[in-house]
Amino acid sequence: MKAANNISDAEYDKLIKKLEFFDTTRNMLLTFSFTAVLAVLGIAIGTDSMDVSYWVCLVPYFLIIPFAARIAYYRLASAHINSFLKLFAPKKMIFENGASGKAHERCGKMYPLIAWLVNHEMFILSVATEIVFILKLHAQIESWTCRYVLICIIPTLLSVVVWLISSSTFSYGKLTGFYSLKWKQYLNDIDNTQNGDV
Repeated sequence: MKAANNISDAEYDKLIKKLEFFDTTRNMLLTFSFTAVLAVLGIAIGTDSMDVSYWVCLVPYFLIIPFAARIAYYRLASAHINSFLKLFAPKKMIFENGASGKAHERCGKMYPLIAWLVNHEMFILSVATEIVFILKLHAQIESWTCRYVLICIIPTLLSVVVWLISSSTFSYGKLTGFYSLKWKQYLNDIDNTQNGDV
């Protein structure tokens, strides 16, 4: 496999700008999600138990689920681009190539917890929404019946959806590793084509 150190500056700059866009947008989505969802939950908690229906507490899921999917997509796209740059522009990615795996060393035993919390913010937000929904429901009913227990399953299922979305892109190392293998295969295919081995 030939070394591929010569992508154009224009292509490199374009990909770096995409990475910056993904990071900025992901942070904006997280900030907006927490602000909007906590505002809705705060109103639900702060008002008299009978003034706001417990069903209102499900409204944040209309924001949480699509935003979780968008954040997961940006994480996936970032891994795709990063793995490309590490292979095709290693001279420009010295820090990225050298820093792989170093976070474990800096954070020690706390790294798995930190990584999980950082990558499951939307799931944590969905669990908070589920808790407020159940508390609001409990405050508005006289006794628990089978119907209300079944109603409580709705936010649980929605939280499971958020968890599945968040977990799908949890391991950034696995994502970049997967794409690195694909890019290496792509590079091999190019080399074989140029050498007439097809």
